[in-house]
Amino acid sequence: MSCKSAIFTANTNAQTVAVGGTLALGSTIRRYGCNLNQNGNSITINGCDDAGYYDVKASVTAAPTAAGTVTVSLFRNNVAVPGATASAAVSTAGNPVNLSIAALVREFCCGDDSALTLVLSGAAATVSNVAVVVERI
Repeated sequence: MSCKSAIFTANTNAQTVAVGGTLALGSTIRRYGCNLNQNGNSITINGCDDAGYYDVKASVTAAPTAAGTVTVSLFRNNVAVPGATASAAVSTAGNPVNLSIAALVREFCCGDDSALTLVLSGAAATVSNVAVVVERI
C-alpha cells in the first residue's frame, strides 16, 4: 500500500554555484509521510512502496555572475528530466531572475531509490533562494 508523502525544502542563504553545479537545498521545512526524505542536496524517493507519480515544483532566484543565460534543470539520478528546465537571459551581471520548474516524475515499483537534484547550467550564478516541493499524488 502506498503512502501519501510530501516534502518542502528551502535555502535562503546565498550560494555561489558554478556551471554544472548542484544547488544546495537547505533545510527540510515540512515533511509528511514515508516516501520522501532530504539527503544533502537531493530529495530522495525511497522505500519499496514508492511506486507512483510525484509532483515536483521548484523556485530559484539566481543572479548570474556574467551576462548570459542562466538555466536550472531538474535531474533524477543524474539524468535531466525532459522539459523540467527554466532559463532566463540577463544583459548585466548580478541582475537576479526568478526561475520556476514544474514536473511530474514517475517512480516504478520496487526500483532503486531516486535522487532529485537541481543543476545550474549556462552561466555561473549567486543563488539567493531555492524552494522545492515534492508531493506523491
